Amino acid sequence: MKVKIGIEGFTIDSAHYTLSSPGDSQLHGHTYIINVEVEGNINPANGFVIDFNKLKDEIGKIIKEWDHKLIVPKKDLEKISISGPFRNEIKIIEEDYPTAEYIGFELAKEIYNRINMPIKIKIYEGKDSYAIIEYP
Repeated sequence: MKVKIGIEGFTIDSAHYTLSSPGDSQLHGHTYIINVEVEGNINPANGFVIDFNKLKDEIGKIIKEWDHKLIVPKKDLEKISISGPFRNEIKIIEEDYPTAEYIGFELAKEIYNRINMPIKIKIYEGKDSYAIIEYP
């Protein structure tokens, strides 16, 4: 029997730019709200699809790698320089655009690689715009 479980309300505060959106090419930031759903069979030995604590821990480790970062496509990395009296950290993605869709896809892929279970992510860019990604 397949069961879906989920955890809502993870957040990432990060910056990006969307050159593919003519009016939105400026460097800017968002609070991304991330809800994660996992699908699997109930393990008869413990009654879980996956222990919520384990799932929260794994997602938390991944979220930390994205939080307070500038999200940059690998193809643009050589074109970017940022300096100042502050720490600057970049999160590189393989896709061509750091959109909510691709950010969600990368997150889903990273979570899947840690727990090896089908993932569904709903990622909000702000309060009212979102993308839903299922992986694999």
